[in-house]
Amino acid sequence: MERSDVSFFRQWFSRYVAAYYGPGGEGPEAVHIKENHTARTCEEITLIGRDLALAEPDLLLAETAALFHDLGRFPQWRRYGTFNDSESEDHALLGLAELSRSGIFNRIGAEDAEVVAEAIRHHNVRELPTHLASRPLFFAKLLRDADKLDIWRLVIGDGRRRGDGGMSTSYSKEIIVHLRAGRIPDLGLALTAADMRLLRLAWVYDLNFMTSCREVLERRYLSSLFEQLPDTEEMRELEDRLLSYLQQRVEKKD
Repeated sequence: MERSDVSFFRQWFSRYVAAYYGPGGEGPEAVHIKENHTARTCEEITLIGRDLALAEPDLLLAETAALFHDLGRFPQWRRYGTFNDSESEDHALLGLAELSRSGIFNRIGAEDAEVVAEAIRHHNVRELPTHLASRPLFFAKLLRDADKLDIWRLVIGDGRRRGDGGMSTSYSKEIIVHLRAGRIPDLGLALTAADMRLLRLAWVYDLNFMTSCREVLERRYLSSLFEQLPDTEEMRELEDRLLSYLQQRVEKKD
């Protein structure tokens, strides 16, 4: 893959999103949120890739996966008025269907196209399957980490804008048990806003690269999320546990 391919894909993406704008060239806030999230996910995946010393063609392949990973969010919003997959459709599969109809990946080789498609297909699953070949698996891991880095930023910013830090007092003890055991709880356990924040915190166990762990620590994402949870001894103990886990990952460079 070459830089000209990514430039072509970016232009195509911009035209695609523009179709979701209104007559005056202004898009709904939801469209802008996903458009901006896409741009930042591209930056995050490039940051991780460069830290891993990826060759330029692989960096471009990773950027392409990030560019298209949430393409399905746009038709999802138009059809259903929600970004909740359980109330509509799997946005990863919606995006792949859009890409297939467009034929845009005819521009690149079949092997590269398959790697991008598999990364998109698995960027939002709870756990990565064991059957993926090593190369698609690697790019899926890259994309999942990059996506999380920006979603954490979005969640923290949204909580601060709403001014709900520390106001979510009800949370599931079962979710806490999973977090203490180093497991990611099932989404179905989340019944309150605090539960959803705890699920986001559990994502630290699904980070694949030391770079991602380092960025979470340096950006103080965990502390910012815990500021929006009840100030209890249980929460302070959990924060220390998660911070220690990330610090150990960074020190081991795994």
